[in-house]
Parts: sequence; structure tokens; C-alpha cells
Amino acid sequence: MLKLVKLYSNKESEFPSIFFHDGINVIYARITKNEKSKDSHSLGKSTLADLIDYMLIKKITKNFFLKKPQFINFIFYLEVQASQNLFITIQRAVSGKISLSSSKESTNLIEINNASLIGENLIPKEAKKNLNEILKLNIVNNALGKYRNGLRYCIRHQDEYTKIFKVKTHNEKDVRWKPYLSGLLGISADLVTGKYNANARIKTLETTIAELKTGVDNKSKGALEASINNLENKTSEMSKELNTISFQKIDESITRELVEGVGSNIASINQEIYSHEQKISNINKSLEEEFNYDISNIKEIFNSIEINLPKNLIRTYDELIELNKSMGKDRRKHLKNAKKSLSLTLEGLNKKKGSLSKKQEELSQLLLDKEAFKKFQALQKILIKDESNLATLKERLKQLDTTISLRKELETARIDATKTGLKIEELCSQSNNKTLKGINKIFSYLIKESININASFYIETNKYNNIEFKANTDDGTSIDEGFSYTKVFSVCFDIALLVFYSSKGYYRFSYHDGIFESLDDRVKLRLIKALRKLAEQHGLQFIITILDSDIPENKEGSKIHFIENEIIKELSDKGKEGRLFKMDMF
Repeated sequence: MLKLVKLYSNKESEFPSIFFHDGINVIYARITKNEKSKDSHSLGKSTLADLIDYMLIKKITKNFFLKKPQFINFIFYLEVQASQNLFITIQRAVSGKISLSSSKESTNLIEINNASLIGENLIPKEAKKNLNEILKLNIVNNALGKYRNGLRYCIRHQDEYTKIFKVKTHNEKDVRWKPYLSGLLGISADLVTGKYNANARIKTLETTIAELKTGVDNKSKGALEASINNLENKTSEMSKELNTISFQKIDESITRELVEGVGSNIASINQEIYSHEQKISNINKSLEEEFNYDISNIKEIFNSIEINLPKNLIRTYDELIELNKSMGKDRRKHLKNAKKSLSLTLEGLNKKKGSLSKKQEELSQLLLDKEAFKKFQALQKILIKDESNLATLKERLKQLDTTISLRKELETARIDATKTGLKIEELCSQSNNKTLKGINKIFSYLIKESININASFYIETNKYNNIEFKANTDDGTSIDEGFSYTKVFSVCFDIALLVFYSSKGYYRFSYHDGIFESLDDRVKLRLIKALRKLAEQHGLQFIITILDSDIPENKEGSKIHFIENEIIKELSDKGKEGRLFKMDMF
């Protein structure tokens, strides 16, 4: 359970301790009637609700009142009761972190610290987790909530009565609060959450399918496949035809290369070949000649002129012949080597000439194939276009296949959502939901006791099978909007939850700010009486704020004051001593 015990600080003179008890706890604000310029909202009756919420580890914004410099050194302590013998003190420094302590009886950590430390220097997330585990609010947890979630029906500010069932954040999405409230009212929070998840899934699928259909024609899958098959055959045949033609780039540079480049090179090589062939021919002729001298012929010449050759001359000439023969061998060797070198060079020149001649032939052929090239270009353009169309058709087929798959998934999601919606609809009936019936009974009792009309609340599903919470009167009037009755209805609904779960793991307190403003005195008196009775029967705390001008009067015109111990804090507009924080206005 969660019941408030006391709220105090390290600055008692500026913030005196506040003690809570079972029954009605009144924050009473006395306003001097002849000082109309005084702002009653500056006294602190609404600020106290903020402070309690803060001490229950609310995440605050930069505009929260404790962010003002005069509070920087404050340390606040909120003691709550979690069970019969378990008290938890939440210590929260304005400029520091959070500590949690436990004790078997109520204590004051400033005066006598006999508590056991649970955790210190905790960030809010850690502190909330620890506190949620300690409090063991099973009703809240079973409704998929944490202790912070349920505080929406425990603490209501003056501007939070316009909606009976939806409080705190008016722009809050249904999925954030309806599953929790459904869980409190006997409808599985898992079931309602599942329905919202199914709704979200359906919406996502519908959006995706719509996006996939954008830009896709209305052709059937069979028609698309036939078109793809035809295009694939066409592009295949064109590719084969194009592969039989091989072209290089044809432009003016081909002619220039043919004449100036390849032709000039071939002419130059031809000259070199001719030169080398002549040299080789001369070498061959030289190699074919032999060094042959016949000495007898020489003798005949000398005899004819009757001149005798000296013997030593003949010997010397023989030696000359041998010398020439020896020189002839070296010369042949040199010629053969030269021929070999020239032959190798000639072979290279012939190869180069062959390569250039082949290129010359190819270039010449290209100049003759311009018309074929034009055909090639035309075929290539058609092929590119067809291949692009083919890719587009395949993408459309892929999208169509995905769409068909998603449509099947969408149909399944819709069926599941409908089944879940029917289960929820069945539990909306009080005849099938004892929890809903029990809470509604208390709610109707409180409405009857306070404003003397027959009313109830109920749950239904809309055309989308989404859950809706509504309240109406005995004449069928819906009480969903406006402010005349919704304030009382809101208070009665919050208290009905407290009463119904008073013996289970739930809260034991509520804080309703300004509930008596603008109400008829008879309604105020009846509501006070009903609250006293229920608080006594179920051990609950009802914290209310009231201005002295809103105190009800009896039939004789006399104010009906609260019982003395019911007023836990009295405020006034008589200077700083009358404010919640005894300091200058902030």
C-alpha cells in the first residue's frame, strides 16, 4: 500500500512539518475578504500537492517552483507507510540526489535516525525502481503500471477535473493510459495493450501498402509476368545480334591514324627491311666466293716472257696464299655473325610490319562499316530502353509480391484485432466483470450521496473496437465534457478506486485541490459526510484544500466548520507566516 505519514524538511522554521492521518485531511486557507487584491493561490495549498508529487519522485521541469534560488539548500523528507510495520522515508535534496530509508515504525531522520538505509545518492530512475519494488502495489503492477502511473487518480489539481478518466496530460495518447485504467477496472491491460499494438500494426501495414501501390499500374501479377517474359526474350535476341558485331570508335582520328600513323610506320619499316635484306644478300655473295690462286698459271705467264721466277719468290707467294686463306676464315666468321644479327633484326621488323598491316586492315574495314555501326547504335538504344523497362517491370512485380504478402499479413492483423476487440467488448459488460461492477457500485453510491442523482460509469468499444470510458446519469445524459458535474464525478471515481482496493496492494490516499469551489453547499456537506464514512470504514486518507469562503453553511446560515483534528495545515493571507513556505512570495 501507499499511505502518507509526514512531510518535513531541514528548515523547520521556513517549512513546518505536516502530519497526515486517516480520515479527512484539510488544507484550510483563510482569506481576508476586504483585501480582494490578495491572491489566494499564492498561499501554497496547490503547491503542497506539487511538493508531495515531487517527493514521490516526480520528474520536474526548469519552471518547477523548487528551481528558484531560495530553495537551493532545502532537503525534504516524505515518510510513507508501505505496510503495517514498514515505513519508508524518501529524502530528496533540491540540489542533490535521493536517498531511501526504512524503519518498522514512524521516525524522523533529522531528530533520531534509527532507520535502515536502502539506498543513497540515487538518481530518480533508480529511486523509483527501488520504491516500486518496496511498495508492492500489486494492483498497479498487474495493470502494467508503476506506482507513479496510478498517482494520476490520487493527486488532482484544480485544472484536472474537466476529464473524469483522463487526467494529468490531456494530450496524452490513449495507449499511454487506457490499458492501465482498464487493468484497474477488470479488463486485462495486456489485452488492451495488444489491441493498441494491433491497431498500430494495421496502420503501418496500410500505409506501407499504399506507398507500394504508388506509381504501380493496375496490372495483375499474371499480366506483369507475361510482359516481363516477352521483354526478356526480346532483349536476349538483341544481345545475341549485338554480340556478333565488334566495333571500335569510328571518327576522324581513325583516318589520321591509318595514314599518318600506321602507313608511315609501315613505309619506314619497309625501307629498313629492304636495307637489311640487301646487306644479307651481299654477305651471302661474299660467303659464296673462295680464295683460289693457281701458281702454274702464274708460271706460264712468266715463262712466256722468259723470265725465271726466283725460288724464294715462289716460296714467299705460297706463304701469301696461306696467309690469305687464314684471313679468309676470320672474315667468313665475321660475316656469318653479321648475317645472324641482321636476320634477327629483319625477323622483328617483319613481325612489326605484320602487326601494323593487320591494324591497317582493321582500320580500313572500320571505315567501310559506318552504316553497320549506325545500325549497332540504334539496336543498342532499343536494348537499353527495353532493359530499363524490364527492370521497372521486375521492380513492380517485386512490389506487387510484397503488397500481396503484406495484404495477407494485414488481413491476419485485422482478424486478430477484431478477436481481441470482441474479448474486450465482452469484459466491458458488468455481468462478466465483477471488478467493474464493484467499483461502479461504490461510484454510484458516492454520486447519490453527494449530488443526489443516479449515475454510473461504463465501458464500451467504438466502431474500431477501441475501448472508451463514459459516465451518464439516470436520464441518459452523458457526463464526459463540461465542468458542472465532472468535478464531483472525478472525485467520486478516484475514491471508488481507493475504496474498492483498500484491502489490496493499492494507494490509501488522495489529494483533491479546490473540489468545493463553485459547488452547492448541500453537495459539499453530503460529500464531506460520505468521505468521513468511507475513510473510517477503509482506513483511507482524503486530503482536500478549501478556502474559508467555500466552507458550507447550514440551513440557518452558519458555517459548518471541520472537526479540529481534520485540519492539518492552516494558511492565511496575513504575511509570510500564513504561507506554506514562510518566506516572501515566489
